[in-house]
Amino acid sequence: MTIVVNDANILIDLVKLEILSHFFGLNFQFCTTDLVLEELHDYQKSELQAYIDSGQLEVHEISEIQLEDIIEIRLQKPALSEQDCSAFYQAEKLKATLLTSDNTLRKFAKIKKLDVHGHLWVFDQMVSAETLTPSQATLKLDELCLTVNPKLNLPKKECDLRKRKWQND
Repeated sequence: MTIVVNDANILIDLVKLEILSHFFGLNFQFCTTDLVLEELHDYQKSELQAYIDSGQLEVHEISEIQLEDIIEIRLQKPALSEQDCSAFYQAEKLKATLLTSDNTLRKFAKIKKLDVHGHLWVFDQMVSAETLTPSQATLKLDELCLTVNPKLNLPKKECDLRKRKWQND
């Protein structure tokens, strides 16, 4: 089973889009770190709590020794937050896929040869696994880009390509 490590921004947007159940319907092992969870607002944490309680979202607590390793990562790339570095660290440790929309983190992960994906890949997975219908995906992608997180700046060409593909499915 594919292991995915979530950073905060993907989780935040999935909560705002109200599609957590579709996301956690995917056949993945979902993980994050306690440092990432600390970055979320209380209502976002409460939305995730059922998935944590059921074991669908594993929250890895970072030890002091691991925190030293995370600080070493941050020294390599100071533009990354401690939370971002903890997600990177966990994904690397588990040989997992890192899910992030943070461009700095994504580029760093690629340099380090870590499998990394963002929002569009998540949407592709949900449509492919039929946890989200193509029409739902189109609506939610528009909502993400126009309302929920307009600063995300997903590539318009890639978004349009997906929406056309989903309309033909």
